[in-house]
Amino acid sequence: MRREQSRGRWRSKQERNLGHGLTEIRRITSALGLADSVRDQACQLFRTAQNERLLKGRSIEAMAAASVFGACRCNGQSWLIADVAPMAQVPQDRVENAYTVLNEELGLPTPPVRPTQFVPRLASDLGCTDIVRRRAEMLATQAVDAGVTTGVHPAGFAAACLYMAACAHDAPLTQAAAAAAAGVTVETVRNHRDTLLSVVE
Repeated sequence: MRREQSRGRWRSKQERNLGHGLTEIRRITSALGLADSVRDQACQLFRTAQNERLLKGRSIEAMAAASVFGACRCNGQSWLIADVAPMAQVPQDRVENAYTVLNEELGLPTPPVRPTQFVPRLASDLGCTDIVRRRAEMLATQAVDAGVTTGVHPAGFAAACLYMAACAHDAPLTQAAAAAAAGVTVETVRNHRDTLLSVVE
């Protein structure tokens, strides 16, 4: 009876899917502590995706999470898809697929994400001191100015900056810990560290 009553609230399947998607977006943005403006933008993205028939063959949960991530990217926020996907209760690869479709089909105005944007949050997650964070931000800025961050994983590069900064101040941060916080492999951090060594003054 509850199921039939719930179905009776919606005039069509499309309306029911929209209601479910918007509820998912509100739940995810609340769990991540995102601003109402980001939530509203994500809801609009989901509506547009539905109107453009992008939900066909994809789960509502995945598209809702992709809409949240897309709204974060459009606002230049340093969230990883790995941060958003676990909230979606579907595998990360399905969220990645949904975001790729959103980005390609709707042409999202997403500005390039730089490593400097990830340093503060990763530093906080890793418990780094302010002096390590500031040095990492300086390293990231030098790398951006040198033009060596184009096409790299920005969070992975930020992790390498934090690792090098920690080493410079004898702080206890391993490559493995930095890599885990950024959602990349240790090899990625090591490769970015080698790139940094070639450009830092």
